[in-house]
Amino acid sequence: MAFWEAIVLGVIQGLTEFLPVSSSGHLALAQYFFRIREPQLFFDIMLHLGTLGAVVVVFQRDIRDIFAALFGREPGRKDARRKTQDARQEGDAGEEQSHHAHRMTKSSGRRFALLIVLGMLPTVIIALILSKFVEALFVMPLFVSGMLIVTGIILWSSSRFSSTSPRSLNPISALIIGAAQGIAAIPGISRSGTTISAALMRGVDREEAARYSLLLSVPAIIGAVILELKDLSSVNVSAWTVAGGALTAFVVGYLAIKSLLRTLRRGRFSMFAYYCWAISVIAILGYLID
Repeated sequence: MAFWEAIVLGVIQGLTEFLPVSSSGHLALAQYFFRIREPQLFFDIMLHLGTLGAVVVVFQRDIRDIFAALFGREPGRKDARRKTQDARQEGDAGEEQSHHAHRMTKSSGRRFALLIVLGMLPTVIIALILSKFVEALFVMPLFVSGMLIVTGIILWSSSRFSSTSPRSLNPISALIIGAAQGIAAIPGISRSGTTISAALMRGVDREEAARYSLLLSVPAIIGAVILELKDLSSVNVSAWTVAGGALTAFVVGYLAIKSLLRTLRRGRFSMFAYYCWAISVIAILGYLID
C-alpha cells in the first residue's frame, strides 16, 4: 500500500466515521470507482484505533466521570485552580461552549454506563445476524447507493419528527438507539446518523443524543478491532504507512466530531441528508455509465 493511499483512507475513515454520511458506504464506493484497494487487516485495525482515539480525546472528561462513578468516587473532583481554568475556558467558548459544562454525578455516571451496556445488547445481536451478508454487500455499489438514500431519509426525518420537548435518555431509547447502531453495519447506512436520528426522534436532547451516540461507538469499535485481531496473521505494511493513516484518521476524526457537535447545536443536522442523496445519485450515474 502506497503512503498516499494510507492518507486518503485515513481521511475517509476519520471524516465519515463520525459525520452522518456512512464510512462503510464511502469506503465501498471508493474501492469500486477509484480502484482503491481494500485496506489490509492490520492497517484497518489501526485506522479504527485512530478514530477511537479521537472519541476518547473529545469525551475524555465524560469517560473519566463514568469510570469514577463505577469505582465508587464522585466524578468531577477538581481543585480550585482547575475549576477556575475550566470556567474561564467554557466562558470563552461562546457558541462553541463545551458539552462538558455539566459534570456527571456518581448516580448519573453509573446510569449512563448502564445505558451504554443496554445499547450494546441489540447492537451485538443484530450485527452478528447481519455479519454473514455484509461482506457481500460491499461489492454491490447500487445497493450501497440505495442505502445512502435511506440514510438521507433518516437524517431528513430526524428534524421533522423530533420532539419539541427534549427529555433525558431512558432504557427504551437506549435499546432503540443500539438497534439502530446494529443496523448500521449495512454499508451505506450511517452509524452516527441513525443513532443520533433515533435519539432525536425519541425526544432526547441534542447534546445528550450526540454524547450517547459517540460514546456508544467506543465499545463497538473495540469489539470490531477484537474480531479483526483474531483473523490477523501477518503484517506486510510499513510502519510509516500505518502511522500516517492512523494519525490522519485521528486528526480528521477529531475535527469531524467537533463539526458534528457544532452542527447539532445549530439545529442543522438534517443538512447531511442532501449530501447523502447527492453522493448516491452520482454513484448510481457513475455505475450506469461505467
